[in-house]
Amino acid sequence: MSEIDVPESFNAAAYFVDRNLEEGRADEPAILAEDREISYRELAENVNRAGNALLQLGVQMEQRVLLALLDGPEFAYCFFGAMKIGAVPVPVNTMLKPQDYEYFLADSRAR
Repeated sequence: MSEIDVPESFNAAAYFVDRNLEEGRADEPAILAEDREISYRELAENVNRAGNALLQLGVQMEQRVLLALLDGPEFAYCFFGAMKIGAVPVPVNTMLKPQDYEYFLADSRAR
């Protein structure tokens, strides 16, 4: 079996978002949603904005964040924003009942 190089640290948001900026794709489409086209530059700006908002709310590395968002660019902003600050996004369906959210909050230990 051949050896593989395992990085000391890996951040999926940096890989899927920031890497595209570094490789010159800032103005290329990252997300195509109904009537919107989001470039990698816009994605990165909004991911950073979401990550900073989570930090201002006191979210710390390795803490879980429950995400109850509809499919769309905003989901990507929050999902990658949580990852970028080292938090763990926990996506849940937006059609759940209040007691279901209570269960997921307790089970995942999300904030």
